[in-house]
Amino acid sequence: MREWRLSSYCIVSLAVLLGGSWPADAQQTTVLGPIPTDSLSEVLSEVTYWSGNPGVGDVISALTGLEVATAPLGSPSGGFVYSYDEGVGAPLRRSGTFGPQFVERALTTGRGTTSFGLNVFNATYDTLSGYPLDDLRVATFRGPQPIISSSTLKLRLQSQTVALFSSVGVTDNLDVAVAVPIVRVAVDATLMQEEPAVGTAMLLAGGSSTGLGDIAVVGKYRFWKSSDERSGLAGLVTLRMPTGDEDNLRGLSAWRTLVSAIASAARGRVAVHANVGYEFWDRSVTLSNNQPGPFDQVWELADQMQYGMAVEFEVRPTLTFMVEAMGRIVRNSGQLETVSFDTEYSPELGSDGVNLLQVTSGRLRKFVMVPGVKLNLGGNRLFSFGLRIAQGDTGLRDTLTPLVGFNWTL
Repeated sequence: MREWRLSSYCIVSLAVLLGGSWPADAQQTTVLGPIPTDSLSEVLSEVTYWSGNPGVGDVISALTGLEVATAPLGSPSGGFVYSYDEGVGAPLRRSGTFGPQFVERALTTGRGTTSFGLNVFNATYDTLSGYPLDDLRVATFRGPQPIISSSTLKLRLQSQTVALFSSVGVTDNLDVAVAVPIVRVAVDATLMQEEPAVGTAMLLAGGSSTGLGDIAVVGKYRFWKSSDERSGLAGLVTLRMPTGDEDNLRGLSAWRTLVSAIASAARGRVAVHANVGYEFWDRSVTLSNNQPGPFDQVWELADQMQYGMAVEFEVRPTLTFMVEAMGRIVRNSGQLETVSFDTEYSPELGSDGVNLLQVTSGRLRKFVMVPGVKLNLGGNRLFSFGLRIAQGDTGLRDTLTPLVGFNWTL
C-alpha cells in the first residue's frame, strides 16, 4: 500500500458546487447537470473532476479514442479475384471463395478490376480493463467507517461506424485501395457520489459526435503465386491519416503506417490466410493518473503489433463461410486497476485512506473471433454478415459487435 497526502477538495468542492443546496432530508439525492461541454473528451473529464480521482476521465477518453481509431474496418479488397488469361484473351475468376471480412488474403483482384463496398459496425461497450462501465468505482475514501464516501461512474459508450471502401487492380499483382470511415460516438455519463452520513449527489453529462474517422490508404503487392493462383505471398502497407477528431474520440491525431506480410493457401473448397504486421505511429497517446508530484506516472502508448488468421470454406459457389481470429498488442501501454493509498488523517473529511481507479503497468491486448458468411446476390455483388466476439481484452471492450457489409466488383 502506498502513502499519499489526501487533497481535501475532492469531497468538499462538491459540497461547494452544490451551493448549500443539500435537501433538508440529508438522505435524499441531489441531481446536478447536465454539464455543458464542448467535446466528448470534456464530457468525461468534467464529470469525473469532482470524484476525488480527477485524472480518470482523461484516461477513459484516451482509451475510448484508441479503441475507436484502431478497431479494424474490414478488408477493402474485392470479393471476386480475376487474372488475365492469355490463352482465352480475357480475365478469368481464380478463387471459389470470396475472401475474409478482416484478415487480408495474398490474392489480388486483377488488372483493371474495380470494387466498391461498405461495412457497418455498431458497438455498445461493456467493460474497461474488466470493470463494468455501468459501475466504475473510481474513488472510495476510507475512515473510521469502512466507507465514508464513494464516487461511482456509470457510463454508456457507443460507436457506430460506416466504412466506405474502394479498390482497383493496378496490375495483376498490385492492388490499391482507400477506406473512409464515418464514425458516430455517443457518451452518457453519471457520477454518483455517496456519503452515508450526508446523502447522494448525481452529476450528469453527455453528448455525441459524428464525422470522419481516420482514413486509410492501402497498397498490396503479390510477389509469389502458385500455378493455379489460389495460393501466394504478398506484402501490405496501410497508411492511416489523422482525419478523425481526437477531442471527440473519433481519431488519434497520429499518422500510422502498418507494414504486413500475408500468406494464403487453398486446396479444394478450403482456403487459409495468415497476416502479421507492425504499425508505426508518429506520436504517442499519453495516459496519466494526474496524481500530485512524484506519485504521478505517465504511459506513452505508441505503435502496435497486429496478427490474424482466417479459414474459408466454399459451401456452394454463391456462399462462403469463414472463421477469423485477430489480435493486437499496443506497446508501452498500461491497464486500469484499483490502487489503495494510505493518507494522512484529514479531520475535516474523517478520512485516512483512499482507493482509486488508476493506470498501472500492463499491456493493452485485444483478441477477437469473427465467424461470418458472404453471399453472392447475383452478378458480382456480395452481402456479408459477421459477429466480432471479444475473447481477451484489457482495454475498452464490446463483447459482441455485429457487422453487415456489401461489396460490388466491376
